[in-house]
Amino acid sequence: MTATHTPYGRSSDFDAFAVSLHQTLNRHHDALEEEGLGSDARQLSRWIERVYAGSVTALEALELHGPQNLVHLRDQIMHALEEQNHIAEESPVPAATQDDKQHDYAAALRDVSDAIDQLIKATEPETTGDDDMKLVTPIKDGQSMDTGIGEDSRAKVAEALGGMLASTYSLYVKSLFYHWNVTGPRFHSLHKLFEEHYQDLHEAGDEIAERIRALGHFTPGTLKSFGALSAVDDDEKLPSSAEDMLKNLKAAHAVCAAEARKVLNVAEEAGDEVTVDLMVGRMRFHDEAGWMLGASL
Repeated sequence: MTATHTPYGRSSDFDAFAVSLHQTLNRHHDALEEEGLGSDARQLSRWIERVYAGSVTALEALELHGPQNLVHLRDQIMHALEEQNHIAEESPVPAATQDDKQHDYAAALRDVSDAIDQLIKATEPETTGDDDMKLVTPIKDGQSMDTGIGEDSRAKVAEALGGMLASTYSLYVKSLFYHWNVTGPRFHSLHKLFEEHYQDLHEAGDEIAERIRALGHFTPGTLKSFGALSAVDDDEKLPSSAEDMLKNLKAAHAVCAAEARKVLNVAEEAGDEVTVDLMVGRMRFHDEAGWMLGASL
């Protein structure tokens, strides 16, 4: 998982605290099971494993099991800890072994709670003191740039690329959504085709984001910013058939191809040959993907 995949907090913090939480959940498996929290803990462990297996990005992972879910589990654990303390206070003096068991469970719950707290902090959006950073573009990163492209031109290209990045990730999520849920007699071929497309889109997102950074600007990277910037419409519900999925994806690729052409025009005007070359590659992909999807209808 690379830094550009982590829209919340710093990637290094997210990585370290996610690994720490995973280890803590495994270490205190018995205590969590005893308190009826085993199912929640296993779900959280699977969530972390999916991020590090590369099957989902941090962005998707936080949608599936984000800060609110983490807070909920942390609150459940604290409630269990309070129950443990209450039992200890109300019960007669327990046997030494039982006392040790309660002490170990209380320590385990506190350990897990602390680990979740650290991960919650790592998933909170960073603040820069500039409200514009919450959304769009183009926020200069303060680095000295010597690209041969003027500052105003770099800002225009970065802004155009920000929209392309948002549309790319919106189409990535749409393709992944359909990959997971396609059904019917052509399941295998469409499941594979959608996978090939979302893998390309995933890599393209990195390339586009890195180009924005190379132009001296920060990238958009929150769900709110992607929703505001993307030219690709999100799904309000799962399409009723594989045919509808194909039509939706074909239309979305046409939108992205058209957007790539607009970015190319901005980049040509700025004399930014690197971005021009990047957009030529994106147009080629989206045109070919649209052809494949149309041929599958």
